[in-house]
Amino acid sequence: MTNPSDMRGTDDAAALQVETDHRANSVLEGMPPSEAEPPEGDARSLESIGRGELLRRRFLRNPGALIGMVVVLLLILGAIFAPMAYQYEPFERDLRNALTGPSQYHWFGVDENGYDIFARTMVGLRISLVIGAGTALLTTVLALIVGTVAGYVSYKGRWGAFVDGALVNLINLFLVIPSLLLLMLFSPVLQQASWLWLIPLLAVFSWMLTARVLRAMTQQLVRTEYVEASRFMGVNPVTTIVRHIIPNIASWIIIDTTLGVSAAILGETGLSFIGFGIQYPNVSLGTVLQAYNIAAPWTWIPPAMVLAALVISVNLMGEALRDALDPTSGSSRV
Repeated sequence: MTNPSDMRGTDDAAALQVETDHRANSVLEGMPPSEAEPPEGDARSLESIGRGELLRRRFLRNPGALIGMVVVLLLILGAIFAPMAYQYEPFERDLRNALTGPSQYHWFGVDENGYDIFARTMVGLRISLVIGAGTALLTTVLALIVGTVAGYVSYKGRWGAFVDGALVNLINLFLVIPSLLLLMLFSPVLQQASWLWLIPLLAVFSWMLTARVLRAMTQQLVRTEYVEASRFMGVNPVTTIVRHIIPNIASWIIIDTTLGVSAAILGETGLSFIGFGIQYPNVSLGTVLQAYNIAAPWTWIPPAMVLAALVISVNLMGEALRDALDPTSGSSRV
């Protein structure tokens, strides 16, 4: 029970508050803030930083990442809005000014066929961006399915070894196939179809090396304790792969997909340049470069600079992303 003599009135409580308040107490007033009460900043610094925030800080600290993001964003905006506002169409002829240099009417000049180079470059950039992003994503999906399945079933007895061997032989088969010759062979057949056919066609011959790396990474993860526990508990293999294996290799997948965009753009540009890629009535950066005239530098330097800026900026972003996700890199500090 409470002793009645210990009960204090309101006056006593007010006096006690004055004694304990560091603003009213001369002893506490002279103490530094760190001893009197914890600053608000220290309380916030004690909070754990999420992985997403940590990766964002590492990524944005890299100057190459900022440069790459700005350049890619400008190119994307130009590919979307420039053809809408520009006065010339990619196949609109101006034969009177054929093979003339840049001017206020033709920003990149005119080729020998009378086509405006800026209009063709922006429309070609749009198609090249779609093909690059689509091919990189489809390549990652194919490599992820084959690589993770082959690595997961490799330890499941005879049938697992058989499936793993079959998938490895499939990878090796696609590696020795002359992909360029097959692309050139299929191109005349598919020229009447949409230009989107280039996305699966390029992806079919681009997933093998990524699949081999993912297979090796999956084989290492299968031997971890949490994956073995999931297998012994009878969890569905698809669920185990989705929940435990893919999240642990997601960093490498993101980096490879980012770098795959530039590789796909270069592949499409090369095919279109030699006449086996994008065809009329469409245009890409490769077809713009195909109409070059070595004596007229404006016919090939501007589209080549746009292509180089796109590829280099994407690679800069990929390198910065790799440094941000790699804990052993110099960007791993907070």
